[in-house]
Amino acid sequence: MSIVLSNVNKIYQSGEVNVHALKEASIEIPNKKIVAILGPSGSGKSTLLNVIGGIDRHDSGSVQVDDHQLDKMKDKDLTEYRRHSLGFIFQQYNLIPTLTVEENVEVGRQLSQNPLDMKEILEKVGMWDKKDKFPHQLSGGEQQRVAIARALIKNPRVLLCDEPTGALDEETGKNILKLLQFVNETYGTTVCIITHNNGIGEMAHKVIRMKSGEITEHFYNEAPVDPEKVNWV
Repeated sequence: MSIVLSNVNKIYQSGEVNVHALKEASIEIPNKKIVAILGPSGSGKSTLLNVIGGIDRHDSGSVQVDDHQLDKMKDKDLTEYRRHSLGFIFQQYNLIPTLTVEENVEVGRQLSQNPLDMKEILEKVGMWDKKDKFPHQLSGGEQQRVAIARALIKNPRVLLCDEPTGALDEETGKNILKLLQFVNETYGTTVCIITHNNGIGEMAHKVIRMKSGEITEHFYNEAPVDPEKVNWV
């Protein structure tokens, strides 16, 4: 899936103040690669992810996804785009506490027209043996694995990850990064990771840096490192 942003602007109104969350953002998200979007809090990286994900509508510019422009799509079409093309992974996991691991992942499977196999996915993320446990019986890293399985079982073309390691310690965080790398290599899924942890950029194929709503730098890594060797910040 080719994603190209051209001169994208997004302004939020906070009281009497206009906040420019995105300023003339122009970037390409390469297909079937890992992309790290880096920047401090308030840099616009979450807004960029939400615009790519069709959650927020931008105010001007264009977002081209294959042959479609998101700004010209109706709400119904954006819903279909999110449902069938994207998987979302969040820092806080967002698992349903009253459902088991398998039932939480089933929620994602039900959203897809072409889902992957339940056992295969839970085995890939190392959670098949805990499929009958509830979220409160799992560690933070295990809950994040379930969240990844829930997104992955939809068979999405793109995984959008919002600080997926932000609530985890270094060892667990690197295990999650290794899992995301595995997903990219095994299924050809484009993986976009937004994070304040600059070290994560070392494992990405492409790095995008943001500050105050602007893309200040973007480049390709000639030799991405193994997640275990990332300099954890």
